[in-house]
Amino acid sequence: MALRCTVATPTRELFQGEIAYASIPGADGSYGVLPGHELFVGTNDKGILSLWLDSEGKERREFVIFKGASQVFNDRVSVLGSFGIALEEIDVAAVRAEAEELRQKAEALAKDEDEQSKIELETTQTRLEWCDIQLNVAEGSAK
Repeated sequence: MALRCTVATPTRELFQGEIAYASIPGADGSYGVLPGHELFVGTNDKGILSLWLDSEGKERREFVIFKGASQVFNDRVSVLGSFGIALEEIDVAAVRAEAEELRQKAEALAKDEDEQSKIELETTQTRLEWCDIQLNVAEGSAK
């Protein structure tokens, strides 16, 4: 028996297919999902989502996800992240460059007192946190 699984962000689907097991970084800690799992809806934390494509875990797909929500219903698992990427797709140099650019932007925005700058600073800090998570995972120091 297998689970149908979808992993997506607001802008794209990262994975769709059958899996044997999912390890999801939940807001209250990671949890596993096997076929027959009861109905569940929860919030995701940032971290590594592992999908076992076979029951032995020899074939896996791993993704870095950032927050969002997950649902388990009727042997279907949906993992929706605010941001997400397959581990093998992380371009360390590009992410490092983006992070540096975002740090500089955040410094400049922090000096402004107007409401629009505060909102833009919050968005910039969230994107910077996403960059830092990708770098931590790619360099082997994931949480």
